[in-house]
Amino acid sequence: MAYEYGPSKKDRKYGSSLKQVYDIFLAKVISTDLSTVDPESTFKIKYTKDLDNPVSRDSTAYSTALPYSSAYKKPPLPGEVVLVIRTQIKSQGKTSTPLENSYYLEPLNLWKHPQHGQTPIGNEDNVTTVKDFTERSDINPLTPYAGDVLFEGRQGQSLRFSQSIPNKTPWNGPLGEPIMVLSNGQVTVNNGFEYIKEDVNEDYASLYLTSTQKLPLTPGNKLTQPLNEYDQPQAILTSGRVVLNARDNNLILSTPAALEASGRVVNIKAEDTITSEAPQIKLGEQADQKAILGDRMLADLSAVLIELTKVTAALGSLGIAPLTAPAASFTERATRFILEVEQMKSNKVLIQK
Repeated sequence: MAYEYGPSKKDRKYGSSLKQVYDIFLAKVISTDLSTVDPESTFKIKYTKDLDNPVSRDSTAYSTALPYSSAYKKPPLPGEVVLVIRTQIKSQGKTSTPLENSYYLEPLNLWKHPQHGQTPIGNEDNVTTVKDFTERSDINPLTPYAGDVLFEGRQGQSLRFSQSIPNKTPWNGPLGEPIMVLSNGQVTVNNGFEYIKEDVNEDYASLYLTSTQKLPLTPGNKLTQPLNEYDQPQAILTSGRVVLNARDNNLILSTPAALEASGRVVNIKAEDTITSEAPQIKLGEQADQKAILGDRMLADLSAVLIELTKVTAALGSLGIAPLTAPAASFTERATRFILEVEQMKSNKVLIQK
């Protein structure tokens, strides 16, 4: 279907002589250029307007088109059907050369499924034999909810702008409260066309930005408070492994409430110093014994032992048989303690009174 527009009376009054022609039609994609060698050709497709008859991918007679949007791109797969807008802008002058361009929109939703919308390519019956792409039977479309804005990738990635709907959504909250869900990977079901929901515990990795929703999140280890009862704004990032990596500056964790870490092993490594500022530091839930200022205690104890060795030496010199052996033994052990006292101090752990 072709449309033609010429200059209006107002345009002609001010000297405009441009004439615009555009054509809109369905086309089947033959190939998509994803090479970056020639930036002018990247994302360009070859297409045919003949959707039914067999075609050859090697033919050079096909037309080409570029993405309609410069910001959003979804390169179509060979065999998918797209809407092509072919434009032509030319001057009213007889010698002018028309400026022609063709642009394509995203693939048509032929199969009502996010993975692909392919039709047989040429003489091939199997539409999945496309280079660098394999159709998967474990990718499913997401269940829609009223008011949703959904973006679904071909391999189980999704971004959902949604709300709370009691007894329907996987999260609980008052009707109409906003939520955003960025998810990668899906739960596996038997039917690839079955509509599924995001699963905060089973999806490969997901990010939830909530308002008042409670999420059925299961913690990876024991915590002091449950994760599935909080109903205030929160950001939840969950996956098999979570890495926060600050390459050039600080990693800052700040909270007016508790900062909690739970794991089978908790390792903290620092190149310089680990500093903890708190009115009280407990090692263990039932910790009730106070730490000792080691340097002061050892210095005072050494001083006491030095004085005691003088006393035992004096007692030993009296020649009283029952005191001679114990005095010598005490003096030996006390001397050894005094000589080794510096080795008893930790070079890593320091405490403040």
